[in-house]
Amino acid sequence: MKNIMVFLFGWFCCGTITAQTTLTLDQCKQLARENNIALRSARNDIEQAEQQKKQAFTNYFPQVSAMGAGMTANKHLVQMDMELPVALTAAMPAGAATPISMGMIKNGVVGNVMAMQPIFAGGQIINGNKLAKVGVEASRIQLEASENEVELTTEQYFWQVVSLKEKLVTLASLHKMLEQLEKDVTVSVNAGVTTRNDLLQVQLKANEIESQTLKVENGLTICKQLLAQYIGKNGETIDVSEPVTYETTLMLPQRQDHVAALAATPQYRLLEKNVESNRLQHKIKVGENLPTVSGGAVYTYNNLMGNGRGVGMLMATVSVPISGWWGGSHAIKKQKLALEQAREKLQDNSQKLVINMNNCWANVVTSHKQLAIARKSIEQSEENLRLNNDYYRSGTTTMSDLLDAQSSYQQSRDKYVDAYIDYQQNLLKYRQATGQ
Repeated sequence: MKNIMVFLFGWFCCGTITAQTTLTLDQCKQLARENNIALRSARNDIEQAEQQKKQAFTNYFPQVSAMGAGMTANKHLVQMDMELPVALTAAMPAGAATPISMGMIKNGVVGNVMAMQPIFAGGQIINGNKLAKVGVEASRIQLEASENEVELTTEQYFWQVVSLKEKLVTLASLHKMLEQLEKDVTVSVNAGVTTRNDLLQVQLKANEIESQTLKVENGLTICKQLLAQYIGKNGETIDVSEPVTYETTLMLPQRQDHVAALAATPQYRLLEKNVESNRLQHKIKVGENLPTVSGGAVYTYNNLMGNGRGVGMLMATVSVPISGWWGGSHAIKKQKLALEQAREKLQDNSQKLVINMNNCWANVVTSHKQLAIARKSIEQSEENLRLNNDYYRSGTTTMSDLLDAQSSYQQSRDKYVDAYIDYQQNLLKYRQATGQ
C-alpha cells in the first residue's frame, strides 16, 4: 500500500511539472505565427486574391451559352380556315360544303448554343488580370506587415513576463537579506547593543517587500495568461526561458542606409502596389469607353412543325458605348486624380518612413546608453549596500541608511531590467522599420 501511495504521489508531481510549458522567444513567435487570428485572416485574404486572379484569367476564354425549351399546348398556336374551290363544293351534297381547318405548332422543342470570343475589349481583360495579380502581391505584403505586428506584440508580452520574473528575483534576494538582518538585529536587541526601533524598521521593510512580491506575482500571472492567449495556448500554464543578461555588454548593431532600406519595407511596397493598382484602374476606365469587338458562332435547332432543323452561323459584334461617353470622361478624370493622389501619398509617406527609421535608430542608441548607465548603477548600488552593511555592523551608520541602500539596490536592478527590455524592443522596431 505504501509503494502504491508513493507511486501515485510521484505520478501526480510529474503531471504537475509537465503541465507547465517553458518557451523561448523564438518558440513564442513561431506559435503566434501559426495561431494568431490576425495572421489567419491575412492568409485567407491571400487565398481570396488568388481566386480573384484565377477568375480574371477566365475572361480570356470564349463566353459560351446554351438555351433549350420545349412546349406543348392544348390547341395549335397557328390555326387557318380555308374555303374549298367552287368546283369541289358544287359536287358535294347541299349543306356539306364546310371550310377546311388547318393547325400548326402545338408541340415542339427549340435550342441554341452560342460561343463568343472577345477580340478587342479596350485592354480591360489584360489590365484586369494585371490588377488581380497586383491584388495577390499586395495581400502577401500585407501578411508580412501583419507578421511584423504580431512579432512586436509577442515580444512585448514576452518581455513583460521576463521583466516581472527578474523583479521577483530581486525581491527574493532582498527578502533573504532582510531575514538575515532581522536575525542579527534581534540578537543585538536582546543583547542591548541596539534599540528595538531598528528591528521595527527591518520588519516594516520586510512587510513592504512582501507586499511588492504579491503585486508582482499577480501581474506575472496575468501577463503569462495574455501571452498564452496571444500565441494560441489559451488556458495552458506557460513560462518563458530568456533571462536578462547582467554580465556582458550588448553590442550596438550596424546602422543601415535608411533611404536604400525603403524598398525592403512592407509599408513602402504596399504604397507602390497602391500606385500600380490605381494606374491599372485608370487604364480599365479608359478601356470601358472604347469599342469592343467579339467574334463567335451560333448553332440553332428547332422542331416545331414535325421535322427538326438545325442552322449554324458565324457572327461578329462591335459594341460602341456612345451614351457611356457622357459620364465615362468624368470617370476617367476621377481615376486619374486618384492615381495622382496615390503617387503623392507614396512620396509623402516615403519621407515619413525614413524619418521613422531615424527615430528608431536614435531610440536604439539612447536605450543602449541607458543600459550601460543602468549597469554601472547596479555596480555602484551593490558597493554602496556592502559599505552600509559594514558601517552598520561597526556602528557608524543608522538602520535607515542601510535600508535606503537596499532600496537603491532594488531600484538599480529594476531600472536595468527595464533598460534591457527597452533596448531589445527598440532593436526589433529598428529591424522592422528598415525591412530587415
